[in-house]
Amino acid sequence: MATLSELLNELRSLPKGNVYPKTINGSSYFYHQYFSNGKRYSRLLKRDEVDPLIAAISRRKELEELIKARQKEAKSATISAKANELSGFLMSGNRAVAYFDHGELMDMDEARVPLVIKRTHSMEEFLKLRVIDMSRTNARILKRVLNIYADEDYKVSLFSYGLSISDDYWFKPKHSKITYQKARFNNDNYFETALKGQAEFVTKRALITPEVTTTGSFEKGWHLIDGEWWLYKSGNARQLFSEMYSYEIARLLGIPNVEYAFDGAYIRSKNFAPDVNFEPLASLAGQDDRYEHVFPIMLELGQEFALSYLRLAAFDALIGNIDRHNENLGFLRNREEGKILSLAPNYDNNLALLGFNEHIQEDIGKDGLAKLFFAFLRKNEEATSLSKEIAFPELSLEAFKSALKRVPMEAPTPLDLPQILWGRYLGLFARLNNKHN
Repeated sequence: MATLSELLNELRSLPKGNVYPKTINGSSYFYHQYFSNGKRYSRLLKRDEVDPLIAAISRRKELEELIKARQKEAKSATISAKANELSGFLMSGNRAVAYFDHGELMDMDEARVPLVIKRTHSMEEFLKLRVIDMSRTNARILKRVLNIYADEDYKVSLFSYGLSISDDYWFKPKHSKITYQKARFNNDNYFETALKGQAEFVTKRALITPEVTTTGSFEKGWHLIDGEWWLYKSGNARQLFSEMYSYEIARLLGIPNVEYAFDGAYIRSKNFAPDVNFEPLASLAGQDDRYEHVFPIMLELGQEFALSYLRLAAFDALIGNIDRHNENLGFLRNREEGKILSLAPNYDNNLALLGFNEHIQEDIGKDGLAKLFFAFLRKNEEATSLSKEIAFPELSLEAFKSALKRVPMEAPTPLDLPQILWGRYLGLFARLNNKHN
């Protein structure tokens, strides 16, 4: 489905006005009549211009109606007095899972409530984990385009009822009769505004859009493709390459991964939680992302969670991913029962490999991030024991070369990346199967 900006760009390329026939002395002539800068113009057409011009004007009128319909279907958004004071229900679909009065938690369904509510009892903390990062230039543009004002940044998410693409949680103000089906996202009208800063469609009313609840520091936007949501993200050549090569390496290792694709000047990832609820690790662990803090939380959930976490940490050590904070990792939960099913698939590796530094340490034992991981394994007996169960395949240099060939762009470096990563992998493999030195 074309975005509004794509429709508008096509519209701009098409002629205005109409084609009118005239009969003069028994002969038929056709004129193109149109207005420009308040003046009416009429131009005699050549015979071979008539049919193409009629088709172009017809397409223009079709586009105008399509754009009107797309804008009309966009849902208005306001922060009611009850929403602003955080009085209402936190919903999962059409089921209330918590009730707040002036921001104070009064009641909750412990099995189904979002994990951050269960940990903090705070609606404010819940909203902070699902609001656009106002440090992004395009976020500020989007806010102005949508005519959104909020006295606190976290309240911006309330203009879309706190809805998110990756779960079914939302905030229903007290006395509101709106349903989940009425509130949920149905268009990607402001995709280009969020991703590229384009501001053609300035509204007089705030509109419900997934862009105001999309977190992260890089410019990004949600786009509907054949009924499925894809998150587009910008970055420089090294960051885009690093995301795609990391994706291919994760597939080599059997690490569950979000589906990625390269799309022109951007990378896009498919929504990995269309039927389950995703919750970031920050919901349980806050912002402390040290191994010493996170591992016991994983272990409390079960050994399978702790093992999955160690596998992901080992993968991060291999690719030098310095950006595995507690909002770049999370859980998938069953929407009906609230059961935590698994860790979410791996995503957001654009600052690994060459994304943050142009140099990659060839000896993994001398790499700063990897050294922190190995030091943690040495100090934590449970992690040491469990790490021996990490099952990574024995990979050849050719496997890393083949993975690089699958990346749909040139490596922006003269470094022999497959050779370096294979060497790092051998070092990682040896440490995981030996003494973690």
